[in-house]
Amino acid sequence: MDTNDLSKLDQWIEQLHMEISFSKEGDDRGQFPIRDLFANISEKAAKDAGYGALKDLSDAAAIYVEDLMIAGHKYTAESLGKIRKYYEDIRAMRESGGGGSSTATSAVSSGAAAPMESVAPAVESAPVASEAGLPEIVRGDEIPLELNMDDLELLKEFINESKEHLQNVEQGILVLEENPSDEDVLNTTFRAFHSFKGGSGFLNLVPMNKLAHELESLLDLARTKQMVINSDVINLILTGADTLREMVTLLEPIVYKGESNRPIIVATAELVFRVKSAITAVKSGSGIPGAAPAAPSTPASAPAPIAVAPASVPVAVANIPVAKPVETVPVAPAASVSTPKPEASASAKASAPVKASAPSGEGSIIKIETSKLDNLVDLVGELVIAQSQVSQDNDLRQITSLKLTRNVAQMARITKELQKTAMSLRMVPIRATFQKMNRVVRDTAAKQGKEINLILSGEDTEVDRTISEELNDPLMHMIRNSCDHGVEMPDVREKRGKARCGTVQLMAYHKGGSIVIEVRDDGGGLNKDRILAKAIEKGLVAPDADLPDSEIFQLVFAPGFSTADVITDISGRGVGMDVVKKNIEKLRGKIEIESTPGLGAVFYIYLPLTLAIIDGMMIMVGGQKFILPTLSVRESFRPTKEMISTVHERGEMVNVRGHLLPLVRVADRFGVQSTLEDPFEGIVIVVESGHEVRALLVDDLIGKQEIVIKSLNEQFKSNKMLSGAAILGDGTVGLIIDVGAFVESNRHARAA
Repeated sequence: MDTNDLSKLDQWIEQLHMEISFSKEGDDRGQFPIRDLFANISEKAAKDAGYGALKDLSDAAAIYVEDLMIAGHKYTAESLGKIRKYYEDIRAMRESGGGGSSTATSAVSSGAAAPMESVAPAVESAPVASEAGLPEIVRGDEIPLELNMDDLELLKEFINESKEHLQNVEQGILVLEENPSDEDVLNTTFRAFHSFKGGSGFLNLVPMNKLAHELESLLDLARTKQMVINSDVINLILTGADTLREMVTLLEPIVYKGESNRPIIVATAELVFRVKSAITAVKSGSGIPGAAPAAPSTPASAPAPIAVAPASVPVAVANIPVAKPVETVPVAPAASVSTPKPEASASAKASAPVKASAPSGEGSIIKIETSKLDNLVDLVGELVIAQSQVSQDNDLRQITSLKLTRNVAQMARITKELQKTAMSLRMVPIRATFQKMNRVVRDTAAKQGKEINLILSGEDTEVDRTISEELNDPLMHMIRNSCDHGVEMPDVREKRGKARCGTVQLMAYHKGGSIVIEVRDDGGGLNKDRILAKAIEKGLVAPDADLPDSEIFQLVFAPGFSTADVITDISGRGVGMDVVKKNIEKLRGKIEIESTPGLGAVFYIYLPLTLAIIDGMMIMVGGQKFILPTLSVRESFRPTKEMISTVHERGEMVNVRGHLLPLVRVADRFGVQSTLEDPFEGIVIVVESGHEVRALLVDDLIGKQEIVIKSLNEQFKSNKMLSGAAILGDGTVGLIIDVGAFVESNRHARAA
């Protein structure tokens, strides 16, 4: 054992002395750190054969304290005495060089420090093995999760941090499934479990801490090269992470909503048994009870105490490979989930958990409540309106002071910079949302017996925080849909001349004033004829309807619409895609579909950059001010007589550099009396929405302005062509045109 290891041992022994000194009869504080310190000493001693006696003694001490924790026993004079005896023997053994004295070794052999009879035995010795090799777990044996509401603020912080830790665990494990030798990802995942264990231990969340401790120990075997990570290890850890996430979810209503503080029981004993069995199997090289691909269970409400059944995990016999034999190769996973190479715009490390920044320098991070952030953004929005009103005030404009003009201009610049900074606080990379889809593809492919490769790109694209949060569910459903309905079974793909492994691509990028998210697969594509037949059968369209492909594909978003022959737990009920569309529209977005038979389908999701402030181009139409999002505007110009023409059955058109674009009179669409008689008297503004381009005819172009979006009242909400309103600098109200809905409405009007 080198000098660094010995120094670490001395440090832990000193910490052990302090923790024991502060422990008192009738209390249970300090049990978690004492258990962990004993375990740390044991792990360090195991690295040197000369410290075998120290390892055995530390093991016995850790098990003793753990048994106290499992039984929920507080310290007694007897238990504290035995813990102190363990500590004194460990210190004496360390001072003697690790070999141990007769006094120290006799403490283990004679059983003088063995656990008390009143303490429940460890989980692995309690259950009786069933025919399948698993313990018979009784509900009453589960350890309840109990909260101390005196630690409310700490519990809130723990919940927030736990979500991040568990997300890092999941992403790290999925990367390790592809590359088990990635030490950076392995260490980051291990640290996430370690941090989770530390937080749950500090708050005395016993079942959480115990499960996290065992999962951490399992990963540590991979870190110390004693185990090769394979699909059985992956499934076991994912099941454990799901269970921990389930516990965290059940804590939230108690901590945040003030619901009744009742004991929560989540079945973990069987899972702990499995993990311990895996650890034992790795050390012995024998077979263990494996775990099928994990499927997170849905928490169910129940009377006090809250009891949640474990996820159903079929039993299979599998081997966790030990790292010693060179020829040992991990079992290939059923679903391959990977990220593209660097040249494919996303590095192979893209799905790895994000490492925590150091608490100093440029990478430092401060966590604040989202309500405070939202209040700041709202106030900045009001400041922008006030600044605009001041700068456009007629009385102020009549003052000819050069100094005042400079000061007003400086105030405008500072206000704009403040606005940009405030808005950037709302923007987050879409990476976290995208990376959650790795698990969705993996689990869906495993259930379907398919081989699917997920490729992510554009993960650094930033979106409004609200959009990122609201996008998770619809995106998850669409990815599932692509895996289930899109990508074919491996044998079918081979017969069609395709690779056995299908591909689902998830991309994000900026285009035309929007964030575009693509969900693309190389499956069989949408069956246009089948969709139309089903729509006619359900009475959604007339039997003689002649619809373009784009409108036929949009029928899949109709409520209750499904072409699936068999209803599964993944799809087939027709209750998913309509919810997806509603959620996207709620974010002022839209979905378009392209499909090629036999080659696959592409879903385009168009979303606004932010939900709070936009750059707007103000236009005048019949005395009413409207606002167009600047990023949807291509160009504006005053047309000549030669540029305007009328095409049979297509209406008025304008020739823009050789391209004929439909000319839309904004006044007619909103029922406003325009002052224009001829188109060449007004201004033409070319806008784009997705793949469609339109030329809008307006009376006048006022200028560009930063616009703070306000919600519409009930009078205007029914008009889909309007997305909001804004208070302008002169105090009047401008209506914000939803370009996408406007173009869509115009298309239907022209078709009619």
